[in-house]
Formats: sequence, C-alpha cells, structure tokens
Amino acid sequence: QPSNAPTGTPSAPSTTSTGLPGPETADAALLASRYDGLKPFAPAPPPPATKPVNTNVDLPPVISHIPTDQKICFLTIDDGAEKDPAFLQMVKDFRIPITMFLADIFIQDDYNYFTQLRDTGYCTIQNHTLHHPDMPTLTPARQLSEVTGQQQKLVKTYNTHPYLFRAPFGNTNKATQEACKQNNLKAICYWRASFQKQGFQWQAADKKLRPGDILLAHFRGPKANGKGWPEMHELMTNLFRIVQEQGYTFARLEDYV
Repeated sequence: QPSNAPTGTPSAPSTTSTGLPGPETADAALLASRYDGLKPFAPAPPPPATKPVNTNVDLPPVISHIPTDQKICFLTIDDGAEKDPAFLQMVKDFRIPITMFLADIFIQDDYNYFTQLRDTGYCTIQNHTLHHPDMPTLTPARQLSEVTGQQQKLVKTYNTHPYLFRAPFGNTNKATQEACKQNNLKAICYWRASFQKQGFQWQAADKKLRPGDILLAHFRGPKANGKGWPEMHELMTNLFRIVQEQGYTFARLEDYV
C-alpha cells in the first residue's frame, strides 16, 4: 500500500442546505499530507430553486453538461470494478459529492463496498445496467431487461430508487430511452471529459473545464486492470488536482437534474 494511503477516521461532517455533507469541514492539513498537497474543495454554491434540466418531456433527455454559469463540475464514477479501501477513506476525507453509475456484473462480488460509499453521505447510486452491454446492439426487449433488472437489484440491495441512467460506452438509441422511461429514469447522462490512466480525454480542444461539465471516471486499479495501474485513490488524486488547478469545485448532479 502506498505510503500516502489514508488511515484513520475523520470527524462527522456538517451538512449543506441540500442535506449533503459539506466540503467546508474537510481538514486542509490532513488532505495536504495524505494526498500530495491537495486542498479542500470550496463548497458548491446553493443549487437553483428550479432544476435547470427539464425532465418533464416525452423521453428522458440525454445530457452531458448542466446549464450554469458557476465554476462547478459534476463527478460521476462508473461500473464498480475496483474496490480500493483507500478510496473509501478518500471520499470521507474530501467530502465531495459523487454520483456512482453501477453495473451489477462489476459490483456483485462485493455489494457492501458500495453500501459503505453510500453510507458516507457523499455518494449516490444510479443505474448502469446489469451486464454492461453495448445497448444499441440489443433488441428493445433485451435493453429493457438490462435496465429493469439493474433497477430492481439496486432497489433491493441498497434501498435506493435510481432516477438517472448511464449507458455503457455512452451508446444509446430510442429503445434505450424507452427502457429508461418504463423504469421512471428521468435522464441519460453522458459526459464532457473522461478521466483515463494518464489524465482527461477532453472533448474541448483547449483541454479546459466549462461550467456545468459532467466528468466521467471509472473504478479502476491494479486488481481490475492489472499491473501498471495506480490504485483508485491515486487516480482520483490526479483528477482532483486538475479540477483544482482549473479553479473548479464539485456539485451534486442530483441537485441539478
């Protein structure tokens, strides 16, 4: 385990006006020592009274950013393949909101890890299918089975009712939207930048964040991806550094959709 791997338990977090624990209570000295000089993230501004993404439409909209002029972005983490205990501690240390899109095929060997992430108060659970297929290659009936099956699993396992969906590989068609609608999923979430092993794969040519960008990461590390991959908390240290260097903070996606 790396020398900077976190240990110990932080004090109980305060809460924001949304009921989400507040990042303002993160310990600056602790973060700097454990995470190579990183700082606490600034508290997100209060979300608007009316959510800016309209989901009262015929089919769930496909979104990759949130309309806002605030320097906020939204961290989403997919699949669940890597289960780094040090990342669980990192979530408690930084106290920032994270939306997890979980696929049963990746989480079924350790459901409890994601229970622990949920129970920090910072991580929410959303739908990413049962088996992580390329959805448009499936019949409408099989797409519906993938979405419905995972919805039922997540309700039963985590006592939560997801209302956001992310399709594996970011591939959807109208049948995907129909399957989401039948499961009361309100929006399909894409992304503006995807974090890889060495850094972000940007859609923006200048490699800069924009207000309201949805960011994609995955549960990655040496157990899931093999030797040569950093631990999950090390990957997230690199992601957090880029976001901080560009002057952004994290807000909770569910407060805006």
